[in-house]
Amino acid sequence: MIDFAYAADAAQPNALMGILPWIGIFALMYFMMIRPQQKREKARQAMISELKKGDRVLLVSGFYGRVVKPGENVFTIELGKGLTVEIERNAIASRAEERNDSEAA
Repeated sequence: MIDFAYAADAAQPNALMGILPWIGIFALMYFMMIRPQQKREKARQAMISELKKGDRVLLVSGFYGRVVKPGENVFTIELGKGLTVEIERNAIASRAEERNDSEAA
């Protein structure tokens, strides 16, 4: 009778062994997906905070513009001659490289 109780107890799986694969999957997803995205977003936010008047930017909408007035949350961007718009800082995708006028033609 006592041997049967020990055998039944030994047949039960360890709870830690059931959770361990899930912990491994979460750790893998964190280091492969979440952490790199956080690093990219931190670099983008640093780039946006360094923008100054005259910098050329690419907006999320696909438009290129030039910073007229940087701000804390709202930037004034010139999209063309005489066309200025106010955008939220999250609408800036990246700083654009300066282009030559010969490339525009």
